[in-house]
Amino acid sequence: MPAALRCALGALLLAAAPARAALPDAPLGVATPGPFRALFLDMPLADARAPAAIALDVRWWLANDWSKPTVLVRGGRTVSIQDDLQVDTLQVSLTVPWRRLVDAAFARRLSTTLEARAFVEWGGWTDRPIESWHGLVGSWNFERQLYPRDQVNLHLSEEGGHTIGDVHSDRLALADLVLRTQLELASTGADPAQPALPPRGALALRLDVKLPTGARGRFAGSGTADAGLGLAASGRTGRLTVHALASVRVVGGLPGSFALQPRRVQGGFDLSLVLRVGGGVALVLEDRLSSPLMEAGWKLAPDETEPEATVWYSLFRVHNQVSGGIRVGELTAFFSEDFTPGQRLPDDPGPRWFYDSNAPDVVFGLAWARGF
Repeated sequence: MPAALRCALGALLLAAAPARAALPDAPLGVATPGPFRALFLDMPLADARAPAAIALDVRWWLANDWSKPTVLVRGGRTVSIQDDLQVDTLQVSLTVPWRRLVDAAFARRLSTTLEARAFVEWGGWTDRPIESWHGLVGSWNFERQLYPRDQVNLHLSEEGGHTIGDVHSDRLALADLVLRTQLELASTGADPAQPALPPRGALALRLDVKLPTGARGRFAGSGTADAGLGLAASGRTGRLTVHALASVRVVGGLPGSFALQPRRVQGGFDLSLVLRVGGGVALVLEDRLSSPLMEAGWKLAPDETEPEATVWYSLFRVHNQVSGGIRVGELTAFFSEDFTPGQRLPDDPGPRWFYDSNAPDVVFGLAWARGF
């Protein structure tokens, strides 16, 4: 981070009011951390109500991703891809209300969040517990038992063409920087009976931009800028707060000659329910639905017989992620699991009405948030 920016941010924090706890009814705002989706802009859920103070959010999460080596074919071109690793991520987000920078009426409704992220790609330790869980509940093991545990195998290349990345050892990487700016379009007044809480409800417009600062070869970014527009809403009644976000994103592609490309226009819908149970404790349930990541027309190689053990569903199908968390004061513990209602491929065993993409398979994390 440039020295001038560090000094400016430090001055803002020193000039701010004394620290105070984060909003007890904020959403989790969990991203979808699969390594291929993480190449491009993601728009996690955020509170639509304009922040009254500078806010700092520091969070760590681990995600286990799984696929066996996969071969995709389309129009005479062949792509090899694998997603087998654990990713531990540290993310720092600083939200600054424009009212702290500009003495103008419009600034009261604007805020910008700077988001920076570092992560480690490694073999981890979660493969064995996941396999034990599959055995305990009688689930199919997605062919995990056929491959060594706790190894890094992250690969994307075209046969006879470009290699996007090929990671088989522990790597530390810095992801793309993201700027998220929010304009509050409308809000209700504050509740006199609960002055510590923000207004009962708000509607806001979001503009997110991803800057191509991450190294593509480490799967830390796509190498291009992305932008997204979203409409967010938050509303509180009694102890329950509801947050929602509908978003559309325009993403840059992978190198122009590479065969496998993302859908240039992607979308998503997020919904969060926060129940304050008292004593500074809140329970959070969140769901996020994302459009397919990659362009259509690709097929699995003809000899593939277990599609759910491959990257097929994570790249070419709608992805649904369910998250739950418990918040105590400033600290929130959360987990996520992908679970998408929908038809499987005809030759895929298992229940016919839902599928798992395993990207990510499971996520556990901790978040600490405070206002200043």
